Amino acid sequence: MTRPHRALSATAIRRWRFVHTWSSLVCTLFLLVLCLTGLPLIFQDEIGDALGEPHSAEVAEGTPVLPLDTLLASAQASYPGDATNFIALPDDDPGMATIGLIDHVDGGFHWVKFDRHSGAVIEDQRAGGAQKISFMDVMLSIHGSLTVGLPGTLLLGVMGLLFIAALVSGVVLYGPFTPRAGAGTLRLRGNPRLRWLDLHNVVGIVLLAWLGVVGLTGVINTLEKPLFAVWQATDVAHMLAATGGARPGGAFVSVQYAVDEALKRHPDETVASILFPSEVRHHPHHYLVWLHGDKPLTRELLVPVLVDATSGAVLDGAKLPGYLTALEVSRPLHFGDYGGLPLKLLWLVFDIGAILVLLTGVYLWIGRRRTRVTSSAEVIS
Repeated sequence: MTRPHRALSATAIRRWRFVHTWSSLVCTLFLLVLCLTGLPLIFQDEIGDALGEPHSAEVAEGTPVLPLDTLLASAQASYPGDATNFIALPDDDPGMATIGLIDHVDGGFHWVKFDRHSGAVIEDQRAGGAQKISFMDVMLSIHGSLTVGLPGTLLLGVMGLLFIAALVSGVVLYGPFTPRAGAGTLRLRGNPRLRWLDLHNVVGIVLLAWLGVVGLTGVINTLEKPLFAVWQATDVAHMLAATGGARPGGAFVSVQYAVDEALKRHPDETVASILFPSEVRHHPHHYLVWLHGDKPLTRELLVPVLVDATSGAVLDGAKLPGYLTALEVSRPLHFGDYGGLPLKLLWLVFDIGAILVLLTGVYLWIGRRRTRVTSSAEVIS
């Protein structure tokens, strides 16, 4: 048996139940997809190693790396006419550089990964003529956008908000419908539906903090592209306004020179990526060099530095606005990839618990509907 909560009227309970039921039902299918695709993403590094994902060769400590211009020239020689989009230097493999290119024929994106020490091609996405898509790429695409780009990403953001509404309403309703024995009770005998209800409630309450963090950070992550677009259209445009409008023609300074100049301003930082001049990104005459710290607490705090592509003059980016800082910090919290294997295993257990909460919620709703149909049939007969 459950006991009513005097602080809530019957009307309030009906309203909160309506919110909980329908916010949960609308987002359940999407959340199940996110939970199932999130499971391999928690262990994407381990799965990548198991599947033989290529890495840079091991070298002696202190082995010098090749200039980025050498690697860039190699990529451009393989794909003449293609524009360079970015260069990424991953933290988990500092001996690798990924060069992103834009096809000059169809405008499609593709990349080539190089060993920074030898210059050898580690992996070419279009090698052999067909663009390679890995298992983890598919999982990440489904998890982030349902494979339909920005509309899918924003849809998942809305589902995340509904999920948060379901959590809040579930907490409000937990008090009025706790067993007489008290919160956290699992009634293992008697009505099977009560057992599933207790399991749903107890697991949900135990995982409440984690579900809230993952749900909220997931919503924030879905806003990545719009938030960066706002920043580029406002803060970046404001910074560049002082440099004048149209730029004189001329050859670009090398990308390695731009990186070196950025590091002179921030010698304690590490290069994360370099975005090439782009009209779309609102910096048509500047490299945008992204730097970050090399410690766990500073690795997610990005520092933008703009470098004039023709003169090499450095224009330090202002401190990132709070909404972008929140975005960057939310990523490791969402995927649980900042504490090594023990934290990943904990995230795995929590993810399975979330799936259990979702499935038991659907079971309870179906059981309630069947009970109503049966009762109605009995009244009619």
